[in-house]
Amino acid sequence: MSAITDYFTAPSDAVAATALDDGPIDPVQAKRVDPVVSLSRLESVLTGRTYDEITAEPRRGSLVAVNDDGDTYILTVADDLRDALAGLDAEGVMAAARAWTIDETIEPSEESVPFLTALADLATGAVRRGDSIYCHMVI
Repeated sequence: MSAITDYFTAPSDAVAATALDDGPIDPVQAKRVDPVVSLSRLESVLTGRTYDEITAEPRRGSLVAVNDDGDTYILTVADDLRDALAGLDAEGVMAAARAWTIDETIEPSEESVPFLTALADLATGAVRRGDSIYCHMVI
């Protein structure tokens, strides 16, 4: 069973936590896009930094909130990734998609291009407003 991951923006952890029960408003929806492993690999592609350097940083997939049943979480997405995504144009999205795939079973253009396009748009808005990106994950 795959986790359902919805990516959204909020101005603070406290505001992001309010999406725990009802889910976020206008999220970028995804399956199989883990906020730590998959997005750290994406950040490595976008920044040229190593996966180990990226995953060693604080606030990468940090827990903001969890429901009582322990099956729904709000996690942080690194601001470094937000900033790298916000700088992507359509050509940059395609280049990133060629270098990064959500998993080994799909072609980059199948799911990663639409996802990366939507995530880059989300990041652009977040940077403009001074918001961070969060993940609402249901397992």
